Amino acid sequence: PKLTIFVDSEVWPVCLSEIKKRDIPVILLNGRITNKSFKRWKLIPNLSKKIFDYYDLCLASSKESEKNLKDLGAKNVKFLGNIKFCAEVEPKNFRVFSNLKNNNFWCAASTHEGEEIFFLKTHMLLMKKEKNIKTVIIPRHINRSKKILSLCESLQLKAKIFQDLNEEMKDYDVLIINSIGEIIKYYSLCKSIFMGKSLLKKLMKVGGQNPIEPAKCGCKIYHGPYVSNFSEIYEFLKNRGISIKLNTEEDLANHLLKDFNESNKIEYSNLNELNNYGSKLLSDTTNEVLKFKNAV
Repeated sequence: PKLTIFVDSEVWPVCLSEIKKRDIPVILLNGRITNKSFKRWKLIPNLSKKIFDYYDLCLASSKESEKNLKDLGAKNVKFLGNIKFCAEVEPKNFRVFSNLKNNNFWCAASTHEGEEIFFLKTHMLLMKKEKNIKTVIIPRHINRSKKILSLCESLQLKAKIFQDLNEEMKDYDVLIINSIGEIIKYYSLCKSIFMGKSLLKKLMKVGGQNPIEPAKCGCKIYHGPYVSNFSEIYEFLKNRGISIKLNTEEDLANHLLKDFNESNKIEYSNLNELNNYGSKLLSDTTNEVLKFKNAV
């Protein structure tokens, strides 16, 4: 090859060494070195400096990663933005799930063990204020569906594991999704999303799930206090009125009640700004790679 591009946090010392022996230029695209990874690399300073010097251009995914890459000895490091913002997400107007649309519903996405109790208590608070409430739980690992069902039943909530939301659901409070690759459907239908892996203190150093997809579908995004994996992305969304950090079930219930009574998702101007930012970032990143390629 005339050029090699590694993406995200793919650091393969032997592979990089063999590529450089052949004088092939190397780019690290959307380079991601968290503070946790940085501390591990600093335990072997001489080796890490040699390895990160193999990259000829590093386009960092965050300001944190930019600093860490420079401190580890990488050269020609730049931060343009996280290319996850470049993803084209086309919300669809699904005619299916019409029975879900007849209810006030919200979605807890990418949930981890220990978080569902928070969402179920929120649901119980909502039931005191509104009728026809549906809480949709999409666990990060669907093999946990039966455990979540048992938790619902222990709280005397009517729940069912669904693979197809065209199934009859009127008799159930909580819908547990047991399918893969269809999350965009729920983002397209839903006004309010709580992103999981953000409530558990034990996951503080690796907390957070990528909120860009639901944001580009126009969803209002809620999350807990632990989002270190995507802290800069959440900050970007917060500054544009798209995401909000919440700490209690009461706070979440109050926000959801407000959302149920609004006809729209996030404001068009904020969504438009998000998409424009992604388009510009894609253009800037492409130009940077092409400029480097032409120079070598």
